[in-house]
Amino acid sequence: MKIFLKKLGFFFLYPIIIIAVFAFFYVKNDPFLDFKTYNDYSWKYNFQSLGDLSTKKLFHSSAKYNSFVFGSSRATSIYACYLQQKIPGSKFFHYANWRETIGGMYARMRMLDSLGYPLENVILYLDADNSFANYGKPKTNDHYLLNNESKYLYYYNHFRFMFTDANAMKILLGYSVGDEPNWTSDPVTNDPTHICTDSILKHYGDTDLERKDSLQIDSLKKDGTLYKRGNKQEYLEPQIYPYAEDILAKIKQLFVKHHTNYYVVITPLYDQMKFSPRDMQILKKVFDDRLYDFSGHNAITNNEYNYIEGVHFWPYVSKQIIDSIVKPGMVR
Repeated sequence: MKIFLKKLGFFFLYPIIIIAVFAFFYVKNDPFLDFKTYNDYSWKYNFQSLGDLSTKKLFHSSAKYNSFVFGSSRATSIYACYLQQKIPGSKFFHYANWRETIGGMYARMRMLDSLGYPLENVILYLDADNSFANYGKPKTNDHYLLNNESKYLYYYNHFRFMFTDANAMKILLGYSVGDEPNWTSDPVTNDPTHICTDSILKHYGDTDLERKDSLQIDSLKKDGTLYKRGNKQEYLEPQIYPYAEDILAKIKQLFVKHHTNYYVVITPLYDQMKFSPRDMQILKKVFDDRLYDFSGHNAITNNEYNYIEGVHFWPYVSKQIIDSIVKPGMVR
């Protein structure tokens, strides 16, 4: 019996030792930036959530923000430092997330409101293909305070993920992995792809692509990634259901509460699809003359060279949008 128990003990001891060693390196390397305070909360690995990193950065920033950018990865083409030049007195924080939904945007606004941040100016990007997916509910991999999730379950899910993703495991063990983003974000505005400098701002509106970029787009046109669109305007099926409609109303309530100077932009996606007429009616009812629709067939979407691939557009497109909607007489 003693021999059996001894063997049984060794049987369980080895996995425990392996997990303990793994946990040591996990906490030491901290791939989700959960356990320590960092100077840099930039997006370095594909498995990280931009919204989660930005929330941690916000908590550790001493800046007095009063203005915010919300949206999906398309919103990363907005330069918060440029907005600060356009809107006097604004102090912007870039608060986007991958495939962000309307519920995720509201969760951020609600948290900011609860923490005492003023919402003086807001740029909100809506995507016809993302914003109301899964009924517009927040992403499950976001920060636990936004999801009303247990902090310990949040940590556990991060730790568990490392066992399921080959690249994450390699990164944790110190191996080199290609195709990781390794972005650098601005330490103050949190612009995800750059540090704000005079040079960055000077070239924000440049529309002349480098030769390699033009050749890449030509290649994408040939292989069908940038496919030929039809001339007839097409509309999506209705997707704003009661949950999302209620979220929209709550966002508007926050805007009213904070007397927010807001701009809600429907992004110019390559597929040129528009929200259904029913959904557009809902959006117009909520946001009125502060809703700006750049979707469908127009000068931006008709030009294939405005797109990095079939999903995202170049930063200069966002500058064109900002310049067309943010004007001195409209800032209130």
